[in-house]
Amino acid sequence: MVHEYQIGKDQCHLKGQDQKRRTEMKKDPLNTKDLSLTLKDLHLTDSGVYTCTVYNKDGHMLLRKSVTLSVRVLQVEMVEVSQGQTTVLIPFIVTDDLSQDVKVEWKLICPEEKMIHLYDSSKKQHLSQDPGHTEMNEDPLNTKDLSLKLKDLHLTDSDVYTCTVYKKYGNILLQKVVTLKVKGRTKSPTGAQSKNTDASVVKPADG
Repeated sequence: MVHEYQIGKDQCHLKGQDQKRRTEMKKDPLNTKDLSLTLKDLHLTDSGVYTCTVYNKDGHMLLRKSVTLSVRVLQVEMVEVSQGQTTVLIPFIVTDDLSQDVKVEWKLICPEEKMIHLYDSSKKQHLSQDPGHTEMNEDPLNTKDLSLKLKDLHLTDSDVYTCTVYKKYGNILLQKVVTLKVKGRTKSPTGAQSKNTDASVVKPADG
């Protein structure tokens, strides 16, 4: 139980003094007919199924509603590389420990959503739609390195990539969006092609 309301009693049941003000209901939910629960200072661990049950004074259930809450951490980053570079790392380093019952999924977004690499921790198994083109760390959860390596780069690899970490029941724990831009080679005034193959990473500005 996270919150309880009855006439003369409106109480948060989360444990810990710093948790007591995280849940809130309307002051007069019965007359306003608004039984919504406000949850403040969200954490990833707040993801789950929340059930609201209304009982009469005799304990008989009158109403019940369940709502699934998914809390996401959305990170956005841009990576730029020059055509001719053989590999690029699309970075995703996490700081928190991850449970051993998750799936890590990299997808392309444009022009349509498409899964390109999957790591299933329950099977300790990687699944790549193009084994010669995508690669992840062999043990991404323990190393906390969920980055995706693309090999044999082409201009057509320019796209929006998303990495999503799911729990086994489908709840999203983490998500990151990376835009990859593969720049074509520019010609010098003499007509020779530039040999610049350095990659630059542009991080999003704070705020």
